[in-house]
Amino acid sequence: MELAITNDSTSACSSGSLKLLEIPSSPAIEEYQSEIIIKSTQTYIEEGQVYQDKQTVAAAMKNFSVMHKFQFRVKRLSHRSYWLICVAENCKWHFKATSINDSAMFKIRSFSRQHTCSLMDETFIQRKRTAAVVGSMVVPKYCDPKTVYTPKNIQTDMLSEHGLNLSYMQAWRAKEKALQFLRGNPSDSYSKLPKYFYILEETYPGSVVKLKKAADDCFLYAFVALCTSISGWQHCRPVVVVDGTFLKSAYRGIMLTASTMDAAGTILPLAYDVVDSENDASWKWFFEQFKETYGERPSMCVVSDRNKSILKATSIVYPGMPHYSCMWHIWTNIRSKFKKGHLQLHELYFATARSYTLDEFNERMLKIEEVDPRVKSYLYDIGYHRWSRVHATVNRTFTMTSNIAESLNAVTKEARELPIYDLLEYMRMLLERWMKEKLLKAKALRHRKETYENYCSPYYTRKSLLLTYEMSVNPLPDESKWDVPQHILDEVVKPPAGDKRQPGRPHKERYKIFDEIKSKKYKVSCGNGGGEGHNKRTCKNAPKKEMNIM
Repeated sequence: MELAITNDSTSACSSGSLKLLEIPSSPAIEEYQSEIIIKSTQTYIEEGQVYQDKQTVAAAMKNFSVMHKFQFRVKRLSHRSYWLICVAENCKWHFKATSINDSAMFKIRSFSRQHTCSLMDETFIQRKRTAAVVGSMVVPKYCDPKTVYTPKNIQTDMLSEHGLNLSYMQAWRAKEKALQFLRGNPSDSYSKLPKYFYILEETYPGSVVKLKKAADDCFLYAFVALCTSISGWQHCRPVVVVDGTFLKSAYRGIMLTASTMDAAGTILPLAYDVVDSENDASWKWFFEQFKETYGERPSMCVVSDRNKSILKATSIVYPGMPHYSCMWHIWTNIRSKFKKGHLQLHELYFATARSYTLDEFNERMLKIEEVDPRVKSYLYDIGYHRWSRVHATVNRTFTMTSNIAESLNAVTKEARELPIYDLLEYMRMLLERWMKEKLLKAKALRHRKETYENYCSPYYTRKSLLLTYEMSVNPLPDESKWDVPQHILDEVVKPPAGDKRQPGRPHKERYKIFDEIKSKKYKVSCGNGGGEGHNKRTCKNAPKKEMNIM
């Protein structure tokens, strides 16, 4: 018969439904249907209990041993029998469970819970499987990548809830085990890419997914642009903001992203790509795939942080296309290069960059020259057209920085620790959620009776916003239901050939360049004498004003 069992807390990150068990029809089995235990976290164990399978009863006994602080060893193990005894010689503690009539279910036949030995607390702390058992208990805590659950939290919870006193290293190993149970082996994640990309193309027709491997089948690059983003791009301003952010998984790497802004001024991710590092080859491959996917539109431009590889790649793939620099990146360079970070220069620089007329621009550049001539020369060498609005060869609107790329990096900060398959799926789910939320907001917008043509570009209209998110990102089918051709399943993808991340706590933040390390924090400078730490208004050495006595 087919026995369907559902439970809201079946396992971590599941919907609560178990797969159907193939069990022969028998009156002896039917009497246990209402008593079958499906949870491995069973707190009370006794003779006569029936478990859904051998794996569940084995996991339950591991948890039971941790909670009661003792060790056992397997005396007999087969597809029909599971027999345990205490690790101590001559101890009468034992446990025995066998299958029911050749079915998958196991019943506890004999359980003597009384120990006649003294090997409990002293030897339990050295038990090698403690990390695995505790790790399996805390798996639900890590389902959401944004959840912060530290080894210290594991120590506290295990002590308060179960009376189990773990060392920090045991708690840390338990966390690593939990992540391994949840995400699998990092190297196995690469082997799932061919079938995952196949399902993406089948589920989202019109999407562009590319997988590039080395001659030895080792992973190199993976590019994804979903059909929803491709469709929405036609209704957005032709300004592309690109950036790269480092990954913190076992095989590290870099995730390159391209984004734009919709009619409401929010982020629309266009494409994401996992590569080995930010170099000429990886950026060139990324822009080649991007151009093949999105083509080239009139007045199209690229905004970035002036990475040399980006500049070189765009000049090759998009010859003649304007490439603008992020205003904040240039300001950071000014601060580190000239040690100039006072408020007056900061305000002058950003006001100059945002100038709408040449007269305004020239006037403000003269003031910058008065503060420090070196800064003016530096801005001239970069090229006014790369950072000034008034000198731009195309209308880059108000996209003067790469902030939308930085915002996307911030959203994916925790996900960058995931293996590559889980990272790509996180990005897809992020797009799915954003598309639904933004479409709802677009349909809630008030309709104005006046015609927009007299006031703004069509890129800012309600119609463009609706068309941007017209095509939704539907959920992928469960992996167990994927119908993948055999030649896709047979495709081999090995992890990257580069060095794997060393064991230990991973580096959370990106490695800063030398100039950023040398640069001091922002300091306020006085307009009177140039002193730091105060401004002109609070200066104690300011000349006193003479008072006219009538």
